Amino acid sequence: MKKRLRKTWIYFLLGIVVSFFYVLLIYENFFTHLNKGLNTVPFYVHIIYMFIALFLAIFAHEMGHFISFVKQGIKPKALYALGIAFVNDNGLKIRFVPKFLLMIGGIVIPDHLSIQSKDEEETMVHKFKRVLLAGPKASIIYGVLIILIWILCLFTNIYWLNGFLFTVLIVTSIMTVLAVLSSKVSRAGMYGDFAAEKAFDKDKLFRLTYLIQLTTLIEHDKESMAYFWPSIVEMLETQHQAHSQLYTNLLGQYIYEVAFHGQIACLSIEKKMNSLIRNIPKTEDGLILYLNIIYYYEALNDRTKVIQLLNNLNTAKFKVSDKVLTYYLRLTNHLLGFKDETVFLSQPKNVHTSSYQWVYKPLNIQEELKGIVK
Repeated sequence: MKKRLRKTWIYFLLGIVVSFFYVLLIYENFFTHLNKGLNTVPFYVHIIYMFIALFLAIFAHEMGHFISFVKQGIKPKALYALGIAFVNDNGLKIRFVPKFLLMIGGIVIPDHLSIQSKDEEETMVHKFKRVLLAGPKASIIYGVLIILIWILCLFTNIYWLNGFLFTVLIVTSIMTVLAVLSSKVSRAGMYGDFAAEKAFDKDKLFRLTYLIQLTTLIEHDKESMAYFWPSIVEMLETQHQAHSQLYTNLLGQYIYEVAFHGQIACLSIEKKMNSLIRNIPKTEDGLILYLNIIYYYEALNDRTKVIQLLNNLNTAKFKVSDKVLTYYLRLTNHLLGFKDETVFLSQPKNVHTSSYQWVYKPLNIQEELKGIVK
């Protein structure tokens, strides 16, 4: 009851404020100012204004994350906003990522992190929860700031700025609302900022997968993986979420560690893995997982199983590009010792490692050609 009454008072006061400004703006020839502002440039220029506003709204959100990273003592590696990447690569580098335009979003990527104890894990989780909340907060602050600047400009005769800021205001308002709403969403392995902040405490699978990604993205951290390995094994043994992207990602990391870093395999997880093979999605990530399972059995010296999986591999069913398929088939030939593909694999133009690799391409992460550990 008290909560409902409080909301009523908030809406009532908000209505008074809006009404006050509405009357004031009419009295100050608001519509005349707005009309003159909008007509200072042709209509198509406002389309350019919209793209500028879109970039600024996304940039403001990501800068919230970026500044919070710095405040928490975590060095940012890159900031993406719309199609532009600002990368710390021996100095600030600006790179264009055309594909990122389709996502209409951004991301801040931290530099290499290491977690080797429970205390370090708790500290890192605390820091990242603050970082996650900083993005939506920055969007709200930026949105309010644009509104205030626009209102102030209505009381001036700078009509072109009035028109520009009105277009920016519309786009910013939409993006601010979307930033807040999307931050609450968690679906198909994708988590908004608010949802991710809560998931750190409520979802052990999310927490573990997220932290492992942080310690393996820029470079593989042997000490961090040694700390997380018992948790990975326990999580995969006690849960079976074949349709969960988080579970599949964690299983993929487990398989990779056994095949390429000599971790000891677990029989119960292997049984779950075999049941998963029949239902692997026919996507690029599915193809990668299938081939990694082959590398896994090669590491266990089970050549019979390797040949069986190769014979059952129907590449035509996987919806992947020819470049990706060529890369992985030649990589498999090399890793299994069928043919020396060192020359082909050493050329960066031939490396197509996953469906999301283009996101990290501006970071210039050097892919190391690892051999299967037996």
